[in-house]
Amino acid sequence: MSMMRILTGLWKNSTETGDRAKDPNLKTRYYKISKRIMLEKITFVVNNKMKGWSITHVDSDRGEMLIEKKGTVRQNQIVISVYQVEPLKCSVDIVSAYKEGFGDLGLSYFTVIKFFEVLNKEVPLASK
Repeated sequence: MSMMRILTGLWKNSTETGDRAKDPNLKTRYYKISKRIMLEKITFVVNNKMKGWSITHVDSDRGEMLIEKKGTVRQNQIVISVYQVEPLKCSVDIVSAYKEGFGDLGLSYFTVIKFFEVLNKEVPLASK
């Protein structure tokens, strides 16, 4: 799958998660905690576990965070949206996009995958 993602990245410079994603790695993730606690956990993960990432804006009411990841040549912008689904269940979606250039060679896809790997170590997944 990674070779196909790299080829797709020749013309695509963003990746988005969602409930209807065909790729199982890009499906919306559901967690067994409230939105407020999830935003705190994401802040902890970004500040302590994701090297080169910095939070530029947080809107707690809407459950959105804007994060920038600085690379050697290009800058990646990541928007993380947290939605309260049930009293103790929330969902997390991500949009990762590179600002400049034509394609990202799959870097935005791998950014999303890496973030979810780190977040899943901190927060238990819920069944959908």
